[in-house]
Amino acid sequence: MISCRARRRLGYTLAEMMLVVAIVGIVASTGAYLLMHLNDFYQLTQANNDIERDARQCLDTMNRYIRQAEDLSITISTPANGGPYSRIDFTTADGRSMAFYQSGDELIQVIGNTATVMSKHLAYIAFTFPQSDDPSIVSVSLTMGETIQRGQKKVLELTIEKVRVMN
Repeated sequence: MISCRARRRLGYTLAEMMLVVAIVGIVASTGAYLLMHLNDFYQLTQANNDIERDARQCLDTMNRYIRQAEDLSITISTPANGGPYSRIDFTTADGRSMAFYQSGDELIQVIGNTATVMSKHLAYIAFTFPQSDDPSIVSVSLTMGETIQRGQKKVLELTIEKVRVMN
């Protein structure tokens, strides 16, 4: 026969089982919360990296071409479907006509008659002459954004001040 003490050692008590269930419940509820926030952090970081890379590439391209413009050929305008001062047209020193403008959430580059989408993350772009008496200096302001999960939007604002036209 097995004594009473030996029977107690063969299983778990109800109190021990309830304690384990409570601990597992707390860990499970906290785990889902942590996984959700970890995923949010990943999405936000990924969006930030994508936007930053895209913005730097667009700014570099615009900066390079605007520097090649003939200063008296630069016109800044407000297109019907774009924001204020969101289009720049000019002729480069080698005679090519160029334009950059916003169309919805896209940044469009036009070289001659060929239009190319540079970015699909554009929130706002503006071109201005920071010194009204000097058309050889152009300021470019660029804001890009990307929607991440649950309707959140990551926005990054980059500005190039005073791009000097070399021609």
